[in-house]
Amino acid sequence: MASKLIWAILGGAILGAAFGAMAGNTAIGIAICIAAGAIAAGIWHYMETRKGSL
Repeated sequence: MASKLIWAILGGAILGAAFGAMAGNTAIGIAICIAAGAIAAGIWHYMETRKGSL
């Protein structure tokens, strides 16, 4: 889970900087994309652990 979360945060920071630069507010873009990446990593982890228990 930790590696997924780290990659999600790094990816979110990069995407957030790109989207934020286009929209004119880099800090908000980075924050939103990091949060979305963390949620995606949590869902990814949940789906992998659920698949193993079935």
